Amino acid sequence: MISDLPHDLEIEILARVPTKSLAKLHTTCKRWYALFKDPKFVMKNNNLRKSSSKEVMLLLDYRVYSISVDRVHNSIDASMEFTGRLKRLQDSKDVKLSRIWHCNGLVLCCRKDIKSLVVWNPCTGETRSIKPSKFYRRTDNYAFGCGNSSCHDYKILRCSSYGTNCVDFHQVVQVVLNFEMYEFSTDSWRVLDGVTDRWRLHCSDDVVSLKGNAYWIHFDKEADDGPWIVLLSFNFTTEVFVSLPLPDYKKGCVYGDLLISVVREEHLAVLHHVVGTEMTVWLSNKITEAKEVSWSKFLVVSFDILKLPLYSREMTFWVDVENKVLVSCVRDMEGGGDHFYILGEGLHKQVYEVTEASWIWPCLMGYVPSLCHIPKEKRRRKPNRAHNQGIRRRNIING
Repeated sequence: MISDLPHDLEIEILARVPTKSLAKLHTTCKRWYALFKDPKFVMKNNNLRKSSSKEVMLLLDYRVYSISVDRVHNSIDASMEFTGRLKRLQDSKDVKLSRIWHCNGLVLCCRKDIKSLVVWNPCTGETRSIKPSKFYRRTDNYAFGCGNSSCHDYKILRCSSYGTNCVDFHQVVQVVLNFEMYEFSTDSWRVLDGVTDRWRLHCSDDVVSLKGNAYWIHFDKEADDGPWIVLLSFNFTTEVFVSLPLPDYKKGCVYGDLLISVVREEHLAVLHHVVGTEMTVWLSNKITEAKEVSWSKFLVVSFDILKLPLYSREMTFWVDVENKVLVSCVRDMEGGGDHFYILGEGLHKQVYEVTEASWIWPCLMGYVPSLCHIPKEKRRRKPNRAHNQGIRRRNIING
């Protein structure tokens, strides 16, 4: 039996077991329960399993699904299958979400009502509500990451922007910009000082996390010889914004024609869509602290065969490195439907269609299951009732 093995060998064997299977075994015995919560074991399991993991999550019509994508031999065999609807979030049968972000096995969720944030581990079912410093706004944008790539140092960057009230309709409304940071370790928000409008998060739907840091396509109006479209990064350890170059970028490139995704928590993927011509996907090789990033061309898809809706926009995509394909979701801005395609060299196939799309855009997201434990929120002391009553009595007597 495995319990008779030396402890070190037992750990080596268990660390190679698929994460989802380990999640089902955590109640087997107290020793394994404690082991699966050990950050060192969780990190070891993550490093050994992420290269073989190919989980895909899809946010569609306010609900999160797991899907599988297959490319067997040709475009006829290519398919996308809904393998399940994820219902474990707060044990609710009908959780409605408007946005999701993934970082190191955890998913940050924004509810449909935009009034609450929830952090969720789909593998273990753990959740934690994130209370705002005051209240959330519909215009808030977020980035999800962690400092030092640690399972216990998760953080949320919030960019809140709103206009000041004005009496005169013709008066220019001043936009107030506020950056806040939430830390799981302290269970509190704090203001980030010294951040200017140059680094504003314009649309958090396009923000991804890789190795703890956040990345998004950004229109930098203040860049040298600008404005330029850049790859903007936020380091959650140093809490500093860094501007990085995009692959094959030419001035005049349209902001909406560039998209970003993450491949198995190992690479950034940038998709450049030249309308009516071709779609090119680049993968990052190395990102250094010296503001340098190298890229390699992964895939070029010609539009000679593929016919997209006349008025369309790529909203989200996911890359399958092994099969050298990508899944792209396109919204027909005229017809209102969402179209899912599997694209590759000589492969152009529509595999799914939603005829009546909701107001939120679908989100395809690679997901690497993890046993990472969500730190519990701090318990706040309740006021001592007897103590407060004693103070009130003394005030009455002294008064």
